[in-house]
Amino acid sequence: MTNIFQRIKKDLVEDFQFDSRGEVEKLIKEERFSEALIITNMELRAHPENESILSMKADILYDLERYTEAIIAYEKAAKINPDETSYLANLGICYHEIGNYEQALDYIDKFLEDDPEAVETLSVKADILSHLERNEEALEVIKKVIEINPDDTDEHYTHASILNELGKFNESNEIIDGLVKKDPEDVDFWILKSDNLIKQGNFEDAIEACDTALEIDPNDDVALTNKVTALIEIGDLDEAQVCVKSSIEIDSTNDDSWYQQARILAKQDKIEDSLDSLLVSVSLNNDNKELAKSGKDFSNLQNTDRFKKIISKRYVE
Repeated sequence: MTNIFQRIKKDLVEDFQFDSRGEVEKLIKEERFSEALIITNMELRAHPENESILSMKADILYDLERYTEAIIAYEKAAKINPDETSYLANLGICYHEIGNYEQALDYIDKFLEDDPEAVETLSVKADILSHLERNEEALEVIKKVIEINPDDTDEHYTHASILNELGKFNESNEIIDGLVKKDPEDVDFWILKSDNLIKQGNFEDAIEACDTALEIDPNDDVALTNKVTALIEIGDLDEAQVCVKSSIEIDSTNDDSWYQQARILAKQDKIEDSLDSLLVSVSLNNDNKELAKSGKDFSNLQNTDRFKKIISKRYVE
């Protein structure tokens, strides 16, 4: 690539006699995004207000998962051409990716004013609303998406996931059962089914759903942690411990795995070991402090000084 960049640099000096757009498009097609970005940056030094180059740069930054920088580029392009509404959707998607859901929703709604039946954008809106815990609204949006695009499996899965969040577990499982018939090898379907069943207190069937998921992908740590939850509830602590250890080996940053291990060890009266696991869990996810405070499994720990320190807001060990 050195020769390409040297040639482009020389031609930039000569007022862009060399057309690098085709070169950038070729690099993007080959997923050589970093190299494509270098060329667009060189182009922008000579033409900083070129909307087409800015838009291309923003797209490349998005592909590189550099969303904050992509936002800056899209915003510049949108200022140059405010009539191009696709920038609104792209900005909404970028803000969604960085977790700024309120800002994401604002841009998505502005785009949908111009194109109210844009299926992909409506789907993003449903996901944003779910993150904002506005699940009733998310449900109405996803229903509209399915009306427009009834054959999209992903949208039906999203529908089932929203119903799960709303506590409508039977309705969620009805959808999942239909999806499983179409594609019994999709792990996510079985995991959501197991989650519905756990929340309904149907632990034996939940374990069966987890086992099916693990037959498809033995290394799926979500299926393992769901199985652990169900095993704890039926009192099979030995099998739960085997599963949770496997889950931690697969992903040591899964806070739920450490939390479940803390529950198991507490039930086995292994106080210090349980506190060690709980400490890891809350260090990975601060929300687990509140769970531990109210968790009945930790009743034999809650009066210890170390437990009190772990769940305190300012604790550092």
